[in-house]
Amino acid sequence: MASVGSVWLSRKTKRRHRNKVLPVLSESRLIVVDLVKSLSSMRPETVLHLVKEVVKKPHQIKAEQKSTLVDIPMLEFSYAYVLSLSPQTLQENVAPLLSLLRESVQLNLAPPGHFLLLGILDDFVNRLPNLDNKKDSRDLQEVTQRVLEAVGGVAGSSLEQTSWLSRNLEVKNQPQICPELEDSAEPDDPDAEVDLLGVGSQASTMVSASAPSVYSVQALALLAEILAPLLDMVYRSDEKEKAVPLITRIMYYVFPYLKNHSAYNMPSFGAGAQLLSSLSGYAYTKRAWRKEAFELFMDPLFFTMEASCALHWRSIIDHLLTHEKTMFKDLMSMQSSSLKLFPSAEQKPMLLKRQAFAMFSGEVDQYHLFLPLIQERLSETLRVAQTPAVSAQTFLMFRVLLLRISPQHLTSLWPIMVTELIRIFSRLHKALQSDNEVSKLSKVVRGALARNNPPNIPQQELDMYLSACKFLDTSLAFPPDKMPLFQMYRWAFVPEVDVDRYSGPENALLEGEQECKPHVLRILEGMQLRHGVSNGLVEESCTEPLEFPLLRQRSLPSITHIVPFFQTLCCSFQGPSAQGADRSQPIADYPAASSDGVLKRLEAVTEEEFLDPMES
Repeated sequence: MASVGSVWLSRKTKRRHRNKVLPVLSESRLIVVDLVKSLSSMRPETVLHLVKEVVKKPHQIKAEQKSTLVDIPMLEFSYAYVLSLSPQTLQENVAPLLSLLRESVQLNLAPPGHFLLLGILDDFVNRLPNLDNKKDSRDLQEVTQRVLEAVGGVAGSSLEQTSWLSRNLEVKNQPQICPELEDSAEPDDPDAEVDLLGVGSQASTMVSASAPSVYSVQALALLAEILAPLLDMVYRSDEKEKAVPLITRIMYYVFPYLKNHSAYNMPSFGAGAQLLSSLSGYAYTKRAWRKEAFELFMDPLFFTMEASCALHWRSIIDHLLTHEKTMFKDLMSMQSSSLKLFPSAEQKPMLLKRQAFAMFSGEVDQYHLFLPLIQERLSETLRVAQTPAVSAQTFLMFRVLLLRISPQHLTSLWPIMVTELIRIFSRLHKALQSDNEVSKLSKVVRGALARNNPPNIPQQELDMYLSACKFLDTSLAFPPDKMPLFQMYRWAFVPEVDVDRYSGPENALLEGEQECKPHVLRILEGMQLRHGVSNGLVEESCTEPLEFPLLRQRSLPSITHIVPFFQTLCCSFQGPSAQGADRSQPIADYPAASSDGVLKRLEAVTEEEFLDPMES
């Protein structure tokens, strides 16, 4: 059997995806498995016993450069061998298989060995979910606990104690190293074969003992894939609580990664978020993670993450608020308290953003029963704390409300949302009104001043104006049948008739009347008067119809960068005749050809809106 391990090592395995930890078997290695199975004297019980003995006292294989132990190749063979057995054969060999796992996990194996034990265990449990023998069931729970704790220890190998006597852990402040597979095979060849054990061994010699482990990210990724469903099958419905202490011990190694939002920790952060997301789907596990998850949610750095992690956190927050029915109401109460307790702090916009993310993480109408409370808190916030930062987050909340609340439930909120949008646009228009000195300058001089000296508007106000425009962008993007009430207000913001070309009897104004101009048009005129901007800001290449939502940028360098958005809106709602009159202006496709497509784009853009930029 030790010779089988030697032959196994000489047969390279297939190149695998970076996110896959367990080996993908090549044809040459499957032949070795078939060869052993074809021997009539090598019954499964005998094979598993011999594998156990070899792993306990592994032989050394003399390679070209160095000697290699045969224990990990032997476990790789047993992983492939168990996968090839039928469920009936597995049922007949429960005891020898559990014995192999129990005795192997106690050995001083390299991390890939523990990964393979977990892979064998997971395959066994998935194909034999119910063991009739109570002793076998107890033995399975014991083995599961030991294997998971071993892999959990590997997951924590990139952590260190904050001080000599402290039990608190933090991530080692160095880039996390993963075994690179590209050195051994061409990236474009998925069927290329590589020696994963050799790659791992080489990587281990490249780093010092104080550096993060090369296997911690792999351990987290494997636990994220296997842990939750495995425990759900190993522990019966009346035994679920027995698994909670085990989950708590494993999460002790996971939470430090989730507290660290540094760029070098993102591989572990993403795997840890996936693991917590998987666990949060099972209600019985909440005691092991709910307190820490809520603390992480309230961390000022919570939104500093990669986009790939946001989906996992949406699932975590949704399950957290589903399990804890009062937590969403507590979030709303914290917002009300912050108005009184932190009058000058950044708590108010931070809490608003978290409330919006909590709603965004749920399903449509999941929180519609809270609308009276939401409306009360929003009104109170807009009345007491009208700072640019709060206004920016309020418009983000408005956008989430459009996506997560059905139109028939939003009737009472539209006056609040429209009034706030008009207030911000009026504020922008007022800021753009030129004083006497500026108005005396020629248009050419004003344009030069605008280019050389951008409008001196603080960044927080620019963020507020951009957030207001994005709310208008979202409202306009919805198909009319999915947002019928907004159609009553649309005329106040975008021109629906080209008054310069319209010659109807109603065109003449009565004496003393002022022409009612949509806010978008008023702001554009203010831009041209104050800063000399014109249609020249629109690139000639942007004459094809555009898709809603139009605004994708995260920040505004200056207020003039919003002009193309306003210019597009001025030409997109005036009907086909007006749109065809001047093809130099970009036109937005409205209504969208695919309502499902525009809703998916709105979802994606809104999710990205929550993420904060990450420092390298």
